[in-house]
Amino acid sequence: MDALAHAAERVAATNSRREKIAHVASYLQSLNDADLARAVLYLSGRPFPSTDPRKLSVGYATMRAALAAATGWDAETLALCYREVGDSGETISHLCRPITNAEPLSLQQAETHFETLRKTRLTQVKVDLLTSIFQTHAAPALKFFVKTITGNLRIGLQEKMVEEAIAQATSQPADAVRAANNRGGNLSVVALSARANTLESIVATLFHPLDFMLAQPIDETKELADPENWVAEDKYDGIRSQLHVANGKVKLFTRGLEETTDAFPEIILAFTNLPGPLILDGEILATSFQLLQQRLARKKVSAKMMAEIPVHFVAYDILMHQGELVFDRPLEHRRQLLDNLGLVRTSQQTPLQTHAQIEALFNEARARGNEGLMLKRRGSLYESGKRAANWLKVKKPLGTLDVVVTAAEQGHGRRAGVLSDVTFAIRDGDKYLNIGKAYTGLTDAEIKELTKVLRALTIEKFAGGRVQIVRPEVVLEVAFDGLQKSPRHKSGYALRFPRIVRWRRDKRPEDIDTLARVHQISLGAVLPEKSVITENPEENPAK
Repeated sequence: MDALAHAAERVAATNSRREKIAHVASYLQSLNDADLARAVLYLSGRPFPSTDPRKLSVGYATMRAALAAATGWDAETLALCYREVGDSGETISHLCRPITNAEPLSLQQAETHFETLRKTRLTQVKVDLLTSIFQTHAAPALKFFVKTITGNLRIGLQEKMVEEAIAQATSQPADAVRAANNRGGNLSVVALSARANTLESIVATLFHPLDFMLAQPIDETKELADPENWVAEDKYDGIRSQLHVANGKVKLFTRGLEETTDAFPEIILAFTNLPGPLILDGEILATSFQLLQQRLARKKVSAKMMAEIPVHFVAYDILMHQGELVFDRPLEHRRQLLDNLGLVRTSQQTPLQTHAQIEALFNEARARGNEGLMLKRRGSLYESGKRAANWLKVKKPLGTLDVVVTAAEQGHGRRAGVLSDVTFAIRDGDKYLNIGKAYTGLTDAEIKELTKVLRALTIEKFAGGRVQIVRPEVVLEVAFDGLQKSPRHKSGYALRFPRIVRWRRDKRPEDIDTLARVHQISLGAVLPEKSVITENPEENPAK
Protein backbone atom coordinates (compact mmCIF):
# COMPACT_ATOMS: atom_id res chain seq x y z
CA MET A 1 0.00 0.00 0.00
CA ASP A 2 2.97 2.31 0.54
CA ALA A 3 4.06 2.10 -3.12
CA LEU A 4 0.44 2.46 -4.22
CA ALA A 5 0.15 5.59 -2.10
CA HIS A 6 3.29 7.01 -3.74
CA ALA A 7 1.87 6.31 -7.20
CA ALA A 8 -1.49 7.78 -6.22
CA GLU A 9 0.15 10.98 -4.98
CA ARG A 10 1.92 11.33 -8.34
CA VAL A 11 -1.43 10.88 -10.06
CA ALA A 12 -3.02 13.54 -7.86
CA ALA A 13 -0.16 15.97 -8.54
CA THR A 14 -0.85 16.24 -12.28
CA ASN A 15 -3.87 17.41 -14.24
CA SER A 16 -2.72 15.62 -17.36
CA ARG A 17 -4.80 12.55 -18.11
CA ARG A 18 -1.95 11.05 -20.11
CA GLU A 19 0.50 11.50 -17.25
CA LYS A 20 -1.93 10.03 -14.71
CA ILE A 21 -2.30 6.90 -16.82
CA ALA A 22 1.46 6.67 -17.34
CA HIS A 23 2.13 6.87 -13.57
CA VAL A 24 -0.36 4.08 -12.88
CA ALA A 25 0.98 1.95 -15.73
CA SER A 26 4.54 2.27 -14.48
CA TYR A 27 3.46 1.21 -10.99
CA LEU A 28 1.44 -1.76 -12.25
CA GLN A 29 4.37 -3.03 -14.30
CA SER A 30 6.43 -3.38 -11.13
CA LEU A 31 3.98 -5.72 -9.38
CA ASN A 32 3.74 -9.48 -9.24
CA ASP A 33 0.47 -11.08 -10.32
CA ALA A 34 -1.08 -11.23 -6.86
CA ASP A 35 -0.37 -7.57 -6.12
CA LEU A 36 -1.43 -6.53 -9.63
CA ALA A 37 -4.84 -8.07 -8.96
CA ARG A 38 -5.12 -6.16 -5.67
CA ALA A 39 -3.73 -2.83 -6.88
CA VAL A 40 -6.11 -2.34 -9.80
CA LEU A 41 -9.05 -2.76 -7.43
CA TYR A 42 -7.74 -0.32 -4.83
CA LEU A 43 -6.86 2.24 -7.52
CA SER A 44 -10.47 1.98 -8.67
CA GLY A 45 -11.63 2.87 -5.15
CA ARG A 46 -13.01 -0.51 -4.15
CA PRO A 47 -11.75 -3.32 -1.89
CA PHE A 48 -13.61 -6.06 -3.83
CA PRO A 49 -14.55 -6.54 -7.51
CA SER A 50 -17.88 -5.07 -8.61
CA THR A 51 -19.18 -8.57 -9.36
CA ASP A 52 -18.15 -9.83 -5.93
CA PRO A 53 -21.06 -10.27 -3.49
CA ARG A 54 -18.81 -9.27 -0.60
CA LYS A 55 -19.50 -5.78 0.74
CA LEU A 56 -17.49 -3.73 3.19
CA SER A 57 -19.71 -2.04 5.76
CA VAL A 58 -17.60 0.51 7.63
CA GLY A 59 -19.36 3.78 8.33
CA TYR A 60 -17.91 7.22 9.01
CA ALA A 61 -18.98 7.03 12.66
CA THR A 62 -16.93 3.84 13.09
CA MET A 63 -13.86 5.47 11.57
CA ARG A 64 -14.30 8.59 13.69
CA ALA A 65 -14.50 6.47 16.84
CA ALA A 66 -11.34 4.60 15.84
CA LEU A 67 -9.54 7.86 15.04
CA ALA A 68 -10.51 9.29 18.43
CA ALA A 69 -9.24 6.15 20.17
CA ALA A 70 -6.00 6.15 18.16
CA THR A 71 -5.14 9.84 18.56
CA GLY A 72 -6.85 10.85 21.82
CA TRP A 73 -8.49 13.82 20.15
CA ASP A 74 -12.06 14.73 21.11
CA ALA A 75 -14.99 14.57 18.71
CA GLU A 76 -15.25 18.36 18.33
CA THR A 77 -11.61 18.67 17.26
CA LEU A 78 -11.95 15.77 14.84
CA ALA A 79 -15.05 17.37 13.31
CA LEU A 80 -13.20 20.65 12.92
CA CYS A 81 -10.27 18.91 11.20
CA TYR A 82 -12.58 17.05 8.82
CA ARG A 83 -14.45 20.25 8.02
CA GLU A 84 -11.21 21.97 7.05
CA VAL A 85 -9.84 19.04 5.02
CA GLY A 86 -13.09 17.66 3.59
CA ASP A 87 -11.88 14.07 3.18
CA SER A 88 -11.71 11.20 5.67
CA GLY A 89 -8.52 9.67 4.27
CA GLU A 90 -6.69 13.01 4.31
CA THR A 91 -7.90 13.80 7.83
CA ILE A 92 -6.88 10.44 9.26
CA SER A 93 -3.51 10.61 7.53
CA HIS A 94 -2.73 14.06 8.96
CA LEU A 95 -3.83 13.25 12.51
CA CYS A 96 -2.13 9.85 12.68
CA ARG A 97 1.22 11.00 11.32
CA PRO A 98 2.61 12.03 14.76
CA ILE A 99 1.39 8.92 16.60
CA THR A 100 1.76 6.02 14.16
CA ASN A 101 4.64 3.53 14.24
CA ALA A 102 4.94 4.12 10.46
CA GLU A 103 5.29 0.44 9.68
CA PRO A 104 4.85 -0.60 6.01
CA LEU A 105 1.44 -1.78 4.84
CA SER A 106 1.61 -4.33 2.05
CA LEU A 107 -1.22 -4.89 -0.40
CA GLN A 108 -1.63 -8.38 1.02
CA GLN A 109 -1.99 -6.97 4.55
CA ALA A 110 -4.54 -4.44 3.28
CA GLU A 111 -6.50 -7.27 1.67
CA THR A 112 -6.48 -9.16 4.98
CA HIS A 113 -7.67 -6.05 6.86
CA PHE A 114 -10.51 -5.49 4.38
CA GLU A 115 -11.64 -9.09 4.67
CA THR A 116 -11.48 -9.03 8.48
CA LEU A 117 -13.53 -5.82 8.57
CA ARG A 118 -16.05 -7.36 6.20
CA LYS A 119 -16.50 -10.47 8.36
CA THR A 120 -16.73 -8.50 11.60
CA ARG A 121 -20.28 -7.71 12.70
CA LEU A 122 -19.67 -5.97 16.03
CA THR A 123 -19.00 -2.26 15.66
CA GLN A 124 -16.63 -2.12 18.64
CA VAL A 125 -14.49 -4.90 17.17
CA LYS A 126 -14.25 -2.88 13.93
CA VAL A 127 -13.29 0.20 15.94
CA ASP A 128 -10.57 -1.75 17.78
CA LEU A 129 -9.14 -3.14 14.53
CA LEU A 130 -9.11 0.25 12.83
CA THR A 131 -7.55 1.84 15.91
CA SER A 132 -4.70 -0.66 15.72
CA ILE A 133 -4.27 -0.05 11.98
CA PHE A 134 -4.21 3.74 12.46
CA GLN A 135 -1.54 3.45 15.16
CA THR A 136 0.62 1.01 13.20
CA HIS A 137 1.03 1.95 9.55
CA ALA A 138 2.60 4.91 7.75
CA ALA A 139 0.38 7.92 7.17
CA PRO A 140 0.45 7.93 3.30
CA ALA A 141 -0.62 4.27 3.20
CA LEU A 142 -3.35 4.95 5.79
CA LYS A 143 -4.75 7.72 3.62
CA PHE A 144 -5.34 5.43 0.65
CA PHE A 145 -6.37 2.51 2.82
CA VAL A 146 -9.21 4.69 4.15
CA LYS A 147 -9.97 6.12 0.71
CA THR A 148 -10.45 2.57 -0.56
CA ILE A 149 -12.92 1.92 2.26
CA THR A 150 -14.93 5.06 1.46
CA GLY A 151 -14.68 4.52 -2.30
CA ASN A 152 -13.50 8.10 -2.87
CA LEU A 153 -9.87 8.35 -4.00
CA ARG A 154 -10.37 11.93 -5.23
CA ILE A 155 -7.13 12.00 -7.20
CA GLY A 156 -8.70 12.46 -10.62
CA LEU A 157 -8.43 8.78 -11.46
CA GLN A 158 -11.44 6.97 -12.92
CA GLU A 159 -11.81 3.25 -13.51
CA LYS A 160 -11.62 3.82 -17.27
CA MET A 161 -8.19 5.38 -16.75
CA VAL A 162 -7.11 2.33 -14.72
CA GLU A 163 -8.25 0.21 -17.67
CA GLU A 164 -6.03 2.29 -19.97
CA ALA A 165 -3.13 1.94 -17.54
CA ILE A 166 -3.59 -1.84 -17.57
CA ALA A 167 -3.50 -1.74 -21.36
CA GLN A 168 -0.35 0.37 -21.34
CA ALA A 169 1.34 -1.78 -18.72
CA THR A 170 0.58 -5.01 -20.60
CA SER A 171 0.91 -3.75 -24.20
CA GLN A 172 -2.72 -4.60 -24.94
CA PRO A 173 -5.23 -2.48 -26.93
CA ALA A 174 -7.17 -0.18 -24.59
CA ASP A 175 -10.46 -1.04 -26.29
CA ALA A 176 -9.83 -4.76 -25.70
CA VAL A 177 -9.18 -4.18 -21.99
CA ARG A 178 -12.25 -1.98 -21.64
CA ALA A 179 -14.46 -4.46 -23.47
CA ALA A 180 -13.21 -7.36 -21.32
CA ASN A 181 -13.91 -5.43 -18.11
CA ASN A 182 -17.37 -4.53 -19.34
CA ARG A 183 -18.08 -8.19 -20.11
CA GLY A 184 -16.74 -9.64 -16.89
CA GLY A 185 -16.82 -6.82 -14.36
CA ASN A 186 -13.75 -8.06 -12.46
CA LEU A 187 -10.81 -5.72 -13.00
CA SER A 188 -8.41 -8.07 -11.23
CA VAL A 189 -9.18 -10.86 -13.68
CA VAL A 190 -8.93 -8.40 -16.57
CA ALA A 191 -5.49 -7.20 -15.47
CA LEU A 192 -4.15 -10.74 -15.14
CA SER A 193 -5.71 -11.76 -18.45
CA ALA A 194 -4.20 -8.74 -20.18
CA ARG A 195 -0.77 -9.69 -18.79
CA ALA A 196 -1.31 -13.29 -20.00
CA ASN A 197 -2.73 -12.12 -23.38
CA THR A 198 -6.01 -13.98 -22.79
CA LEU A 199 -8.54 -11.12 -22.75
CA GLU A 200 -10.75 -12.85 -25.31
CA SER A 201 -11.37 -15.67 -22.84
CA ILE A 202 -13.40 -13.35 -20.59
CA VAL A 203 -17.06 -13.93 -21.34
CA ALA A 204 -20.09 -11.79 -20.60
CA THR A 205 -21.42 -12.16 -17.07
CA LEU A 206 -25.16 -11.92 -16.63
CA PHE A 207 -26.51 -10.09 -13.54
CA HIS A 208 -23.44 -7.87 -13.62
CA PRO A 209 -24.32 -4.35 -14.91
CA LEU A 210 -22.70 -3.44 -18.21
CA ASP A 211 -21.68 0.11 -19.06
CA PHE A 212 -24.44 2.14 -20.62
CA MET A 213 -24.07 3.97 -23.91
CA LEU A 214 -24.44 7.69 -23.29
CA ALA A 215 -25.56 10.52 -25.54
CA GLN A 216 -23.91 13.80 -26.41
CA PRO A 217 -26.08 16.86 -25.76
CA ILE A 218 -26.96 19.37 -28.46
CA ASP A 219 -28.64 22.69 -27.74
CA GLU A 220 -29.86 23.48 -31.25
CA THR A 221 -31.33 20.92 -33.62
CA LYS A 222 -29.92 22.87 -36.56
CA GLU A 223 -26.51 21.57 -35.42
CA LEU A 224 -27.55 18.25 -36.96
CA ALA A 225 -26.23 18.34 -40.53
CA ASP A 226 -28.03 15.26 -41.88
CA PRO A 227 -31.39 14.65 -40.13
CA GLU A 228 -32.39 12.05 -42.72
CA ASN A 229 -29.72 9.71 -41.30
CA TRP A 230 -31.27 9.66 -37.82
CA VAL A 231 -34.28 8.36 -35.91
CA ALA A 232 -35.92 10.03 -32.92
CA GLU A 233 -37.28 8.69 -29.64
CA ASP A 234 -38.69 10.49 -26.60
CA LYS A 235 -36.16 11.17 -23.87
CA TYR A 236 -38.06 9.86 -20.88
CA ASP A 237 -38.22 11.48 -17.46
CA GLY A 238 -37.47 8.37 -15.42
CA ILE A 239 -34.65 6.19 -14.15
CA ARG A 240 -32.33 4.79 -16.82
CA SER A 241 -32.08 1.09 -16.07
CA GLN A 242 -30.66 -2.18 -17.32
CA LEU A 243 -32.79 -5.30 -16.98
CA HIS A 244 -31.16 -8.76 -16.84
CA VAL A 245 -33.24 -11.92 -17.36
CA ALA A 246 -32.33 -15.63 -17.32
CA ASN A 247 -34.10 -18.79 -16.17
CA GLY A 248 -36.85 -16.97 -14.31
CA LYS A 249 -34.40 -14.68 -12.50
CA VAL A 250 -34.61 -10.91 -13.08
CA LYS A 251 -32.42 -8.06 -11.80
CA LEU A 252 -32.47 -4.30 -12.35
CA PHE A 253 -29.48 -1.95 -12.34
CA THR A 254 -29.42 1.85 -12.51
CA ARG A 255 -27.18 3.97 -14.71
CA GLY A 256 -24.84 4.27 -11.72
CA LEU A 257 -24.47 0.45 -11.94
CA GLU A 258 -26.24 0.01 -8.60
CA GLU A 259 -28.75 -2.81 -8.18
CA THR A 260 -32.32 -1.62 -7.59
CA THR A 261 -34.19 -4.92 -7.97
CA ASP A 262 -35.95 -4.80 -4.58
CA ALA A 263 -37.48 -1.39 -5.23
CA PHE A 264 -39.56 -2.55 -8.22
CA PRO A 265 -41.05 -6.02 -7.58
CA GLU A 266 -43.86 -5.56 -10.13
CA ILE A 267 -41.30 -5.03 -12.92
CA ILE A 268 -39.41 -8.12 -11.81
CA LEU A 269 -42.62 -10.15 -11.88
CA ALA A 270 -43.60 -8.82 -15.31
CA PHE A 271 -40.35 -10.05 -16.88
CA THR A 272 -39.91 -13.35 -15.00
CA ASN A 273 -41.25 -15.49 -17.82
CA LEU A 274 -39.36 -13.70 -20.57
CA PRO A 275 -36.95 -16.04 -22.40
CA GLY A 276 -33.27 -15.32 -21.85
CA PRO A 277 -30.45 -14.90 -21.28
CA LEU A 278 -31.34 -11.29 -22.06
CA ILE A 279 -30.21 -7.77 -21.18
CA LEU A 280 -32.39 -4.76 -22.01
CA ASP A 281 -31.63 -1.05 -21.83
CA GLY A 282 -34.56 1.15 -20.91
CA GLU A 283 -36.29 3.39 -18.42
CA ILE A 284 -38.35 2.92 -15.27
CA LEU A 285 -41.28 5.33 -15.37
CA ALA A 286 -44.00 6.50 -12.97
CA THR A 287 -46.60 9.24 -13.19
CA SER A 288 -43.89 11.71 -12.12
CA PHE A 289 -40.19 11.58 -11.40
CA GLN A 290 -40.83 13.06 -7.96
CA LEU A 291 -42.99 10.09 -7.03
CA LEU A 292 -40.57 7.65 -8.64
CA GLN A 293 -37.77 8.87 -6.36
CA GLN A 294 -39.76 7.65 -3.35
CA ARG A 295 -39.34 4.08 -4.59
CA LEU A 296 -35.57 4.18 -5.05
CA ALA A 297 -33.27 2.40 -2.60
CA ARG A 298 -36.19 0.54 -1.01
CA LYS A 299 -35.39 -2.87 0.40
CA LYS A 300 -39.07 -3.68 0.67
CA VAL A 301 -42.01 -2.09 -1.13
CA SER A 302 -45.49 -2.41 0.34
CA ALA A 303 -48.58 -3.24 -1.69
CA LYS A 304 -49.90 0.18 -0.72
CA MET A 305 -46.87 1.97 -2.19
CA MET A 306 -47.06 -0.11 -5.37
CA ALA A 307 -50.72 0.90 -5.71
CA GLU A 308 -50.04 4.57 -4.98
CA ILE A 309 -46.92 4.81 -7.17
CA PRO A 310 -47.31 2.33 -10.04
CA VAL A 311 -44.26 1.91 -12.29
CA HIS A 312 -43.39 0.22 -15.55
CA PHE A 313 -40.30 -0.46 -17.65
CA VAL A 314 -39.98 0.89 -21.21
CA ALA A 315 -37.30 -0.86 -23.28
CA TYR A 316 -35.43 0.98 -26.04
CA ASP A 317 -32.39 -1.20 -26.75
CA ILE A 318 -31.10 -4.73 -26.32
CA LEU A 319 -27.57 -5.60 -25.21
CA MET A 320 -27.76 -9.37 -24.94
CA HIS A 321 -30.01 -11.74 -26.90
CA GLN A 322 -30.12 -15.48 -26.15
CA GLY A 323 -26.87 -15.18 -24.21
CA GLU A 324 -24.98 -13.32 -26.96
CA LEU A 325 -23.87 -9.70 -26.66
CA VAL A 326 -25.17 -7.67 -29.59
CA PHE A 327 -23.25 -4.42 -29.08
CA ASP A 328 -21.70 -4.78 -32.52
CA ARG A 329 -24.99 -5.17 -34.38
CA PRO A 330 -26.48 -2.14 -36.18
CA LEU A 331 -29.26 -0.17 -34.52
CA GLU A 332 -31.88 -1.57 -36.90
CA HIS A 333 -30.89 -5.18 -36.15
CA ARG A 334 -30.99 -4.61 -32.39
CA ARG A 335 -34.37 -2.92 -32.76
CA GLN A 336 -35.73 -5.90 -34.67
CA LEU A 337 -34.52 -8.26 -31.92
CA LEU A 338 -36.23 -6.04 -29.36
CA ASP A 339 -39.49 -5.89 -31.32
CA ASN A 340 -39.48 -9.68 -31.74
CA LEU A 341 -39.69 -10.08 -27.95
CA GLY A 342 -43.27 -8.79 -28.05
CA LEU A 343 -42.89 -6.56 -25.00
CA VAL A 344 -45.84 -4.51 -23.80
CA ARG A 345 -43.85 -1.28 -23.72
CA THR A 346 -41.03 -0.23 -26.03
CA SER A 347 -40.00 3.23 -27.18
CA GLN A 348 -41.46 4.55 -30.41
CA GLN A 349 -38.92 5.38 -33.11
CA THR A 350 -39.64 8.00 -35.76
CA PRO A 351 -37.50 8.30 -38.92
CA LEU A 352 -36.35 11.87 -39.46
CA GLN A 353 -36.24 14.00 -42.59
CA THR A 354 -36.10 17.70 -41.64
CA HIS A 355 -35.05 20.02 -38.84
CA ALA A 356 -38.63 21.28 -38.57
CA GLN A 357 -39.74 17.71 -37.86
CA ILE A 358 -37.23 17.46 -35.00
CA GLU A 359 -38.57 20.67 -33.47
CA ALA A 360 -42.13 19.41 -33.73
CA LEU A 361 -41.24 16.04 -32.18
CA PHE A 362 -39.37 17.80 -29.37
CA ASN A 363 -42.41 19.92 -28.52
CA GLU A 364 -44.66 16.85 -28.63
CA ALA A 365 -42.31 14.97 -26.29
CA ARG A 366 -42.35 17.88 -23.84
CA ALA A 367 -46.14 18.00 -24.04
CA ARG A 368 -46.19 14.31 -23.03
CA GLY A 369 -44.20 15.21 -19.92
CA ASN A 370 -40.87 13.88 -21.20
CA GLU A 371 -37.53 15.68 -21.07
CA GLY A 372 -36.97 16.01 -24.80
CA LEU A 373 -35.67 13.86 -27.64
CA MET A 374 -33.06 11.19 -28.21
CA LEU A 375 -31.60 11.11 -31.73
CA LYS A 376 -29.91 7.88 -32.85
CA ARG A 377 -27.89 7.50 -36.02
CA ARG A 378 -29.06 4.83 -38.42
CA GLY A 379 -26.74 1.82 -38.53
CA SER A 380 -24.97 2.81 -35.30
CA LEU A 381 -23.53 0.25 -32.87
CA TYR A 382 -24.08 0.22 -29.10
CA GLU A 383 -20.92 1.94 -27.81
CA SER A 384 -20.95 0.72 -24.24
CA GLY A 385 -19.40 3.10 -21.72
CA LYS A 386 -18.99 5.95 -24.20
CA ARG A 387 -20.70 9.30 -24.63
CA ALA A 388 -20.82 8.75 -28.35
CA ALA A 389 -21.75 11.10 -31.18
CA ASN A 390 -24.06 8.42 -32.60
CA TRP A 391 -26.58 9.20 -29.86
CA LEU A 392 -27.60 12.79 -29.26
CA LYS A 393 -29.94 14.23 -26.65
CA VAL A 394 -31.99 17.33 -27.31
CA LYS A 395 -32.88 18.63 -23.87
CA LYS A 396 -33.44 22.38 -23.94
CA PRO A 397 -33.75 24.25 -20.66
CA LEU A 398 -37.31 25.15 -19.75
CA GLY A 399 -35.95 28.57 -18.88
CA THR A 400 -33.97 30.52 -16.30
CA LEU A 401 -34.85 32.29 -13.07
CA ASP A 402 -33.10 34.99 -11.11
CA VAL A 403 -32.74 33.77 -7.52
CA VAL A 404 -30.99 34.79 -4.32
CA VAL A 405 -28.57 32.61 -2.35
CA THR A 406 -29.85 31.77 1.15
CA ALA A 407 -27.37 29.08 2.21
CA ALA A 408 -24.09 27.55 1.10
CA GLU A 409 -22.34 24.28 1.84
CA GLN A 410 -18.67 23.39 1.84
CA GLY A 411 -17.62 21.06 -0.94
CA HIS A 412 -15.49 17.92 -0.86
CA GLY A 413 -12.12 16.90 -2.24
CA ARG A 414 -10.51 19.75 -4.16
CA ARG A 415 -13.48 21.96 -3.23
CA ALA A 416 -13.21 21.25 0.48
CA GLY A 417 -12.09 24.79 1.25
CA VAL A 418 -14.83 26.61 -0.65
CA LEU A 419 -18.60 27.00 -0.52
CA SER A 420 -19.47 25.27 -3.77
CA ASP A 421 -23.07 24.07 -3.15
CA VAL A 422 -25.60 26.88 -2.89
CA THR A 423 -29.25 26.85 -1.89
CA PHE A 424 -31.32 29.56 -3.53
CA ALA A 425 -34.73 31.17 -3.22
CA ILE A 426 -37.37 33.15 -5.07
CA ARG A 427 -39.29 36.10 -3.60
CA ASP A 428 -42.82 36.24 -2.23
CA GLY A 429 -43.44 39.79 -1.07
CA ASP A 430 -40.74 40.50 1.48
CA LYS A 431 -40.05 36.79 2.10
CA TYR A 432 -37.55 34.51 0.36
CA LEU A 433 -38.67 30.93 -0.29
CA ASN A 434 -36.17 28.22 -1.17
CA ILE A 435 -36.71 26.46 -4.49
CA GLY A 436 -33.51 24.54 -5.21
CA LYS A 437 -29.81 23.85 -4.87
CA ALA A 438 -27.01 23.94 -7.44
CA TYR A 439 -23.29 23.25 -7.54
CA THR A 440 -22.35 23.53 -11.21
CA GLY A 441 -21.96 26.41 -13.64
CA LEU A 442 -19.39 28.70 -12.06
CA THR A 443 -15.65 28.57 -12.69
CA ASP A 444 -13.23 27.70 -9.88
CA ALA A 445 -12.17 31.34 -9.73
CA GLU A 446 -15.78 32.49 -9.42
CA ILE A 447 -16.45 29.93 -6.67
CA LYS A 448 -13.45 31.19 -4.69
CA GLU A 449 -14.63 34.77 -5.03
CA LEU A 450 -18.21 33.83 -4.19
CA THR A 451 -16.99 31.95 -1.10
CA LYS A 452 -15.38 35.10 0.28
CA VAL A 453 -18.58 37.04 -0.28
CA LEU A 454 -20.83 34.38 1.26
CA ARG A 455 -18.62 33.93 4.33
CA ALA A 456 -18.89 37.67 4.95
CA LEU A 457 -22.68 37.33 4.70
CA THR A 458 -22.93 34.31 7.04
CA ILE A 459 -25.38 34.69 9.90
CA GLU A 460 -25.59 31.10 11.20
CA LYS A 461 -23.77 27.79 10.85
CA PHE A 462 -24.93 24.17 10.97
CA ALA A 463 -23.48 20.65 10.58
CA GLY A 464 -20.23 21.56 12.28
CA GLY A 465 -19.88 24.68 10.16
CA ARG A 466 -20.19 22.93 6.82
CA VAL A 467 -23.54 24.58 6.09
CA GLN A 468 -23.80 28.35 6.38
CA ILE A 469 -26.99 30.40 6.36
CA VAL A 470 -26.29 33.71 4.61
CA ARG A 471 -28.00 37.06 4.25
CA PRO A 472 -29.93 37.02 0.95
CA GLU A 473 -27.84 39.41 -1.12
CA VAL A 474 -26.10 37.38 -3.87
CA VAL A 475 -28.24 37.01 -6.99
CA LEU A 476 -27.68 34.20 -9.47
CA GLU A 477 -29.34 33.24 -12.71
CA VAL A 478 -30.11 29.51 -12.81
CA ALA A 479 -31.32 27.38 -15.70
CA PHE A 480 -33.57 24.38 -15.17
CA ASP A 481 -35.19 21.65 -17.25
CA GLY A 482 -38.41 21.23 -15.34
CA LEU A 483 -40.54 22.33 -12.43
CA GLN A 484 -42.43 20.16 -9.97
CA LYS A 485 -44.43 20.50 -6.78
CA SER A 486 -42.32 19.83 -3.68
CA PRO A 487 -43.23 19.86 0.01
CA ARG A 488 -39.50 19.97 0.85
CA HIS A 489 -39.16 23.62 -0.16
CA LYS A 490 -41.04 26.53 1.36
CA SER A 491 -41.89 27.74 -2.12
CA GLY A 492 -43.83 24.53 -2.72
CA TYR A 493 -41.81 23.92 -5.89
CA ALA A 494 -38.49 22.37 -6.89
CA LEU A 495 -36.46 22.98 -10.04
CA ARG A 496 -35.35 19.94 -12.05
CA PHE A 497 -31.64 19.81 -12.91
CA PRO A 498 -30.81 23.40 -11.89
CA ARG A 499 -27.40 24.80 -12.84
CA ILE A 500 -25.92 28.26 -12.42
CA VAL A 501 -25.80 30.32 -15.61
CA ARG A 502 -24.14 33.42 -14.20
CA TRP A 503 -23.61 35.58 -11.16
CA ARG A 504 -25.99 38.55 -11.56
CA ARG A 505 -23.96 41.31 -9.98
CA ASP A 506 -26.20 43.81 -11.73
CA LYS A 507 -29.27 42.75 -9.77
CA ARG A 508 -30.47 43.15 -6.20
CA PRO A 509 -32.53 40.66 -4.16
CA GLU A 510 -35.70 42.70 -4.76
CA ASP A 511 -35.17 42.16 -8.52
CA ILE A 512 -35.36 38.36 -8.44
CA ASP A 513 -38.23 36.25 -9.78
CA THR A 514 -41.33 35.75 -7.66
CA LEU A 515 -43.46 32.86 -6.48
CA ALA A 516 -46.25 34.16 -8.72
CA ARG A 517 -43.93 33.88 -11.73
CA VAL A 518 -42.98 30.33 -10.80
CA HIS A 519 -46.67 29.48 -10.49
CA GLN A 520 -47.21 30.87 -14.00
CA ILE A 521 -44.44 28.64 -15.31
CA SER A 522 -46.01 25.61 -13.64
CA LEU A 523 -49.19 26.37 -15.60
CA GLY A 524 -47.29 26.45 -18.88
CA ALA A 525 -46.38 30.11 -19.25
CA VAL A 526 -43.39 30.89 -21.48
CA LEU A 527 -40.40 32.50 -19.85
CA PRO A 528 -39.06 35.68 -21.47
CA GLU A 529 -35.42 35.94 -22.45
CA LYS A 530 -33.16 37.35 -19.73
CA SER A 531 -31.55 40.69 -20.37
CA VAL A 532 -27.95 40.62 -21.58
CA ILE A 533 -25.30 42.15 -19.36
CA THR A 534 -23.21 44.66 -21.28
CA GLU A 535 -20.91 45.89 -18.51
CA ASN A 536 -17.15 45.59 -18.59
CA PRO A 537 -16.46 41.83 -18.26
CA GLU A 538 -13.52 42.54 -15.97
CA GLU A 539 -15.90 44.17 -13.53
CA ASN A 540 -18.63 41.61 -14.09
CA PRO A 541 -17.39 38.11 -15.01
CA ALA A 542 -20.90 36.84 -15.80
CA LYS A 543 -21.12 33.55 -17.61
